[in-house]
Amino acid sequence: MSNGEETPRPPETPEFGAVAVGGPAHEYPEQDGLRVTKFCVGPYENNVYVVASGDAAVIVDGADDAPRILREVEGLSVEAILETHDHPDHVQALPALVEALDAPVLANDEDTWPVPTQPLKDGDRVPVGRHGIQALHTPGHTPGSTCYLVGGFLFSGDTLFPGGPGNTRGDPARFDRIMESLDALFARLPDETRICPGHGIDSTIGRERPYVDVWRKRGW
Repeated sequence: MSNGEETPRPPETPEFGAVAVGGPAHEYPEQDGLRVTKFCVGPYENNVYVVASGDAAVIVDGADDAPRILREVEGLSVEAILETHDHPDHVQALPALVEALDAPVLANDEDTWPVPTQPLKDGDRVPVGRHGIQALHTPGHTPGSTCYLVGGFLFSGDTLFPGGPGNTRGDPARFDRIMESLDALFARLPDETRICPGHGIDSTIGRERPYVDVWRKRGW
């Protein structure tokens, strides 16, 4: 689901969060009480993430298959649903999730949403247990695209994949904007930060860093 082939892909092993639609969820090693689960839903093979600390949890992207998402959060107190951007494949489950969980949807208000949201801006922090998830506004794929950073995890939505930025539909202005967003991410994040994208397998900042100029010259 990335836009390029130049970056060597990590092997599709559990280490890199490989999951199949409808298949078992991938549970990452716990980090300082932070638990992250990844599973894949819907015809566009969207990744959904549950980030938990103690009994508290947030969902990253109410993409599709609300019953599956609800099963994955059983026994947890869902404090919020965090949205990376407003493309239809990332929001289809939101109405059902809002009704079932009575949890707020937090999202950047430069995108358009199918349910009421509480606006998030760059730098806002969302508590989950004793941890805080930081919102990073990364426009380009959409005006409101937002990544979420907690511990060593970057939930990048469709802003960053193994092999390059998300689709900007051949629009030079959008491409310049997404590259500015990526420049800011690569400048601030250490190499070991795990990139958890909206589709497909994971990568790391260190694995992708050498290819940023390749993406820029490629132009998509």
